[in-house]
Amino acid sequence: MNEMTRLETIAEYSLQVADEDPSLNQLLAALAQLFDAPIALVSLIGADFQFFKARYGLGADRTRLEDAFCAHVVAQDAPMVVEDASSHAEFQHNPLVTGAPHIRFYAGVPLQLNNVPVGAVCVIDQVPRSISVQQLALLEKVSAHVSHYLTLWHQHKQLAQEQRLLEQSPAVLMQWRNLHGLTLTHVSGNIDTLFDLPAEALRQKQAVFEDFIVPASLNDFNFLLSNHQSGVAAAEAHFQIKSPSHKLFWVKLISRAFFSSDGRLDAIHAMLVDHTANRYTEAKLTETNQQMRLLLDASGLGTWDWNLQLDSSKVNRRWCEMLGLDYELFDSSSLFWRQLIHPADMAALDAELQRHLSGQTPVFNTVYRMKHQDGHWVWIETYGKVVERDSQQQPVRLAGTHRDITVKKEMALLETKQRQLLSFINKAQAMYLRSGNLSEACRAVLAELTEIADSQFAFIGQMRLNNEKNSLFIHAITEISWNERSSQLVELYQQGQLYFDSFDNLFGKVITSQTLVISNEPASHPASKGTPAGHPKIFRFLGLPIMLKDGLVGMIGLANKLSDYTPADAAFLQPLCDALAGLFYAVEQEQARVHAEEQLKNLAMTDPLTGIPNRRAFIEHCARLKNSPTGYVLAILDIDNFKRVNDTYGHAVGDEVIKLIGRKLQHCLRSDDYGARLGGEEFALLIEHTEIDMVHLLLDNLRLEISAEVVHTADADVSVTASIGARYVPAGEVEDLHLQMADADVALYKAKENGRDCLMWF
Repeated sequence: MNEMTRLETIAEYSLQVADEDPSLNQLLAALAQLFDAPIALVSLIGADFQFFKARYGLGADRTRLEDAFCAHVVAQDAPMVVEDASSHAEFQHNPLVTGAPHIRFYAGVPLQLNNVPVGAVCVIDQVPRSISVQQLALLEKVSAHVSHYLTLWHQHKQLAQEQRLLEQSPAVLMQWRNLHGLTLTHVSGNIDTLFDLPAEALRQKQAVFEDFIVPASLNDFNFLLSNHQSGVAAAEAHFQIKSPSHKLFWVKLISRAFFSSDGRLDAIHAMLVDHTANRYTEAKLTETNQQMRLLLDASGLGTWDWNLQLDSSKVNRRWCEMLGLDYELFDSSSLFWRQLIHPADMAALDAELQRHLSGQTPVFNTVYRMKHQDGHWVWIETYGKVVERDSQQQPVRLAGTHRDITVKKEMALLETKQRQLLSFINKAQAMYLRSGNLSEACRAVLAELTEIADSQFAFIGQMRLNNEKNSLFIHAITEISWNERSSQLVELYQQGQLYFDSFDNLFGKVITSQTLVISNEPASHPASKGTPAGHPKIFRFLGLPIMLKDGLVGMIGLANKLSDYTPADAAFLQPLCDALAGLFYAVEQEQARVHAEEQLKNLAMTDPLTGIPNRRAFIEHCARLKNSPTGYVLAILDIDNFKRVNDTYGHAVGDEVIKLIGRKLQHCLRSDDYGARLGGEEFALLIEHTEIDMVHLLLDNLRLEISAEVVHTADADVSVTASIGARYVPAGEVEDLHLQMADADVALYKAKENGRDCLMWF
């Protein structure tokens, strides 16, 4: 390498005299310690002298070029080792050898930047010594590390310079990432100076960019994001922002979307420029020319003639009238009319155009949407063909007509949507009839509901009592988890436990007023409370009440249609509301029937006097014990001398005695034991999961508890005792319940014969 290349490389990396690097100094200190040497250097060979980017153990920051050992390393572009400079023919008279720092040993390797030797990394000692091959290899690795470090340092300086240039540019750079919804992840700092917006607050999520957009412009911004989410790669939007100090700016946002391999939106990169002056000029031109507008052409068709080579178009007045444009303002460039085409229709239109231009189709005939000057979309049918070709048969001119078919297209779309609506209403009803699960039926059609309503979010809710409060139970909702709070709501929803009982908000207005709610500017609606932190912005809202017999039984909520919601949308979806009302009613009737059956069954299985299970309930409960793997105890309890109590004190006192036994069973038995009244003064007990000794203690304790009680009457206090017969049924016994009960009854008779008020086992 020649000297000029070396000096240019040093200049390119901005390596200057007296510009030492503290980090490299630390590295050299470690290197010197590793080699047990007093001096370590990173040298650079300049035009007139050697200077040091880093040094350890040396006071001078440079030396004369003719004295520099490292200059020999650079010249040879190879490692150099001098074991004893005082006896070396070339270096023994060197001032750095004869004087300070009294070099005796030197080992240096080239330092390369971009494959150009510019200096050396070396270790120096003041006594003669040698160096191993391994140590020299280590020194070369250190040099490579220093080279890499200087390269990164240089790149960092370049990036810092570029950042300063960006911060001083007239455009703001922004980035959104699609993380559970689009999130602003980067904004350049010059947004402070260009648009008076708080850059740091936006970066730290303490401020939301959309909050600075003038409400009337939010739709344009949201439309750009929606197009990217629909797969459009590049887009442009014009809207107005208002800074915290109330400064107004018209801005142009030029954006490009990036998608993952599966087609999912990953990120949006955008450039924001001040368009205020241009917008003012455009507005004044439009205003001036609108005042001078001539009569529209009488023709019902718009005509166009496009010169492809010159990219120049001619149209008639009717063509402009369809889109609300001034004829005088028509721009002949294709860029002008292409920007009016709906982004979602652009690919299909271009494909059809290319097929015709390449000769695959005889005519160019397609249908697409174009944006009217007042913001709505017009359905256009284009019919045209190539009318001129050059000598190579390449198309030169394309001419044709435009026809506004908005009314016809919207009627056809409405018919299609009506068929779709009827289809998924039938689907919901059929699914409910098949599964009996209304939430499952609602969830099955929610995606179709949002699609047919051209909305981003939707939910279906039914009024129910929850914790004794009138609440809205959510059968189906668009599942988007925005933050920790809404994640908890999604979990409740997935468990079928999502209720809302606070109606002091926009959707709650539907419930409290029992009327239709349409809000195309939710932020200005008196019932709006805003959205929770982290929740996507709601730009438009439609709330549909579900009524039954003049009472509200539920509601449908829809949000973020690309165009305004209208009463026509509500009328279109009314059949769904009616169908859901019918399903809600059917569910209520079914629940009432099940509840009534449960009550009847409970009455049939309960003894009316004591409130405990009766004989039938006891037999059904014991039926599951056949061939029990654990074993259990059956016992029969009989009130002693009960007939005498009835005869002496009357049936009312007898009933009180029976109630007493019922209460004692409930008090003394454990939660998994089972007691029932068999009839008259007899009671049955089933005790499981306990050793027989413990059962004996439990039954005997029950007997003692009963004998300790006294039934007080007007004439006398009546003491009560009971006899108990018990039968242990071991695991796997095959005898049926009636035989086992008969055995317990035998034990009961033994207790009676044994003087009553005792427990006997079979």
